[in-house]
Amino acid sequence: MKHIYFLVTLSVLFVSSIYAQTIQMCGTDEMSYQLYRDNPSLQGLMESNRTYLKNFTQQYIANQASRGNPDSIYTVPVVFHVIHIYGNENVTDEQVKSGLSVLNRNFSNQNPDSANIAAAFKSIAADCEIQFKLAHLDPNGNCTSGINRIASPLTKFGDHSVKNLIHWDPSKYLNVYVVKGIPNLAGHCLMPDQAAAKPEWDGIVIDDSYLGNIGTSSELTSVVMAHETGHYLNLFHIWGGNNVPGYFYQPVGQQANCGIGDDVQDTPETIGWSSCNLISASCSNTVDNVQNAMDYSYCNFMFTQGQRQRMRASLNSPIADRNNLITANNLAATGVNLDAICKADFVADRNIICYGDTVRFTDNSITTPDTWLWNFGDGATDNIQNPSHAFALPGDYYVTLTASKNSTSLTSDSFLVRVNDPNPNPYFVEGFESITQLEQSHLLNNTDNAKLKFALSNSAGFNSAKSIAIRMADTISYTGRTTLISPTINLSSTGTPLFSFKYACSQKKLNSDDALEVFISTDCGKTWLSKGKRFGSNLQTVTTGQTDTNWIPVDSTQWKTYSFSVGGNQTTANFMFRIEYTSYYTNAFYIDNINLNPAAYNDIEKLLLTNIEVVPNPTNGVFRITGDFDAMNLIMLDVNGREVFKKTNVMSNESIDVSVLPQGAYFLRLENENSYCTKKLLR
Repeated sequence: MKHIYFLVTLSVLFVSSIYAQTIQMCGTDEMSYQLYRDNPSLQGLMESNRTYLKNFTQQYIANQASRGNPDSIYTVPVVFHVIHIYGNENVTDEQVKSGLSVLNRNFSNQNPDSANIAAAFKSIAADCEIQFKLAHLDPNGNCTSGINRIASPLTKFGDHSVKNLIHWDPSKYLNVYVVKGIPNLAGHCLMPDQAAAKPEWDGIVIDDSYLGNIGTSSELTSVVMAHETGHYLNLFHIWGGNNVPGYFYQPVGQQANCGIGDDVQDTPETIGWSSCNLISASCSNTVDNVQNAMDYSYCNFMFTQGQRQRMRASLNSPIADRNNLITANNLAATGVNLDAICKADFVADRNIICYGDTVRFTDNSITTPDTWLWNFGDGATDNIQNPSHAFALPGDYYVTLTASKNSTSLTSDSFLVRVNDPNPNPYFVEGFESITQLEQSHLLNNTDNAKLKFALSNSAGFNSAKSIAIRMADTISYTGRTTLISPTINLSSTGTPLFSFKYACSQKKLNSDDALEVFISTDCGKTWLSKGKRFGSNLQTVTTGQTDTNWIPVDSTQWKTYSFSVGGNQTTANFMFRIEYTSYYTNAFYIDNINLNPAAYNDIEKLLLTNIEVVPNPTNGVFRITGDFDAMNLIMLDVNGREVFKKTNVMSNESIDVSVLPQGAYFLRLENENSYCTKKLLR
């Protein structure tokens, strides 16, 4: 932010109008007014809380002055809840930690631009001696990184509703919610008197583009976190606010704001600024404290000594249980100073690779270990913190990390790395009829929510007995994304094969948040290309309002087909597909008959005669082909594309006996001089 101050010699200094057009403001005043207006039964409690806290603050400051202002550093445990829909708002751990770092430097007067504080306020710029640390123990005493991630469309609204998804005890933690957007706002927070009356709303909500100074945010916008935390600790906007009986609203930059004040003695009266005017005296004072964290100037990073005392008073007050946050018992219960390792954990850049590829592993243990022992499952080990490893042979390998600190060692859960066969099959066909568990299909099921894993279903299939399914019991626990990832498939010698599968979907309500998307990779999963996304009415296969969590598709009319041709430079030796499903309001989702078979589909433009059906299917060995057609030649192929049966001049409804063939999946190719079609048969 140093560039802001090079223009101080001008008679009037403003931040570029671009900032005024794009930077959003705090929503605390608006939320305060709404809470007061919509909850008349709580108005008296909020007013009495405010009066108590005002008197408590005055007495606290007086006592501190009489004692020579002896102070210690207060520590506040923090938990971040990242509410996302798999976009950039799902900020990295590094950006969350950046937000915490910027917050701490602003509260300790360590901002890089502190040297540029206006002369009138340099002497009262405060080290608040308040620090914020990530919690490492959750409300149940379990190990945590202090960062939770929850997939929910509520992130797009950014109001108090996100707190219904997760809310840790506000008497023990400062809850911070990172969201995709807050309409026309950067963030909002209840002040202590309101939070005490409505504890389930206690906490800070912040747009992801205002958290920290990396990733989706920036140095300029990073000041918002300190501003909202000031509200959390009982600071008004520097020009005053609406947190008074009646909750009138004082917009920033109004001359009427002079005379209102913020109940802090060393902050001059001001109209408030949404630009960086460092020499204004808007209320006939010497100069405005435009760089104060509680202004809107976006060059605001300092707190005064008076604000410091007011926030520290809040942390000693019982209003909203702020005084419990800083106690030794609570710091121990939330694990902010935990020195021992409580969880061994790591992340990898990929878990499906081609033969000879390298996987990068990153230690993510809590807290940071001092020694590491990696076991890659192939006989190799390593003892550096963040290794890379190349697997010599194809197969499934289960990687673990044993992390140690202060003579305590813990071992992580195993992590599957699949190394694909260097000589993959030239097809992929799976109808799930001949398997007893999903793993036998060679599809890898990745998910960020264990409840969303696909499982084999014996109760429904597309004209068959089996499929794979996810059945959702509610719209909070069963939210998230799950993917099915194929092994590599060698399409290097094919023309234009067709990829297809059947799916059935029942939604609790018609919406565009549930989504089905399919991706392909031509480089063994290093990069992925989307082939299309379905949502809303294009996704559902039955009428909305199906609330029965045991919904089962009853016939073929409740299934849809997802298909596309694979051609051109996409037909490589390292082809893969990924089926990705995101659930928020679904109650059941099924998949059946995944089919990528070049031997059966080498010219999709000739897939005609769609009225033809094979019955019964599955068959015990004898079947008929029904439909309106003249004599056709029948060729029967196995899943490898090999011809196993042939018959000429087959007529409609003619019985065909293939009982000598082994059980399994086959393809029936019917053709004459003009056209052909292909049908799948289960024997």
